[in-house]
Amino acid sequence: MRKISMLLFLMAFTLVATLSFAVMGKGISLPKGWRSFVHVKSMVIPDKNHGLYGFHHIYVNQKGLETLKNGGMYPEGTVFVGVFYDVVTEKDGSINQGKKLFYVYMRKDKTATETGGWRYAAFDPDGKYLEKDVKKECYECHTAVKDSDYIFSKFIE
Repeated sequence: MRKISMLLFLMAFTLVATLSFAVMGKGISLPKGWRSFVHVKSMVIPDKNHGLYGFHHIYVNQKGLETLKNGGMYPEGTVFVGVFYDVVTEKDGSINQGKKLFYVYMRKDKTATETGGWRYAAFDPDGKYLEKDVKKECYECHTAVKDSDYIFSKFIE
């Protein structure tokens, strides 16, 4: 009887831990086909001491494209994906992107009340979820652009 009780306890604990894992963001993954999203912009932060060092390429899904173009609040389900690459200075002085460093992700989700209605995440170069304090490492910076629904990117024709 004691073994069955312990087994039931462990099963319940595993279920609660799994649900907590998903709620904290680990249930988020890079969307399949994100590379077919619309390219929003590219930029580079060459300072290796900056937290967002690297070449950035930012993409948005179709759901958010109209708002990106015209402004306003993004609709539920809007997704932005950013890909960051190393900055490589060549012998001839040209600057190119090097190896992939990581991905960033934002998804409009009205249930994300503590982070302005957005789910944030980061992934390693292979797409594996990275443990981050998204409230501190993502959302707090994005509050600087609260008036544009927490999005830094602007549509460029």
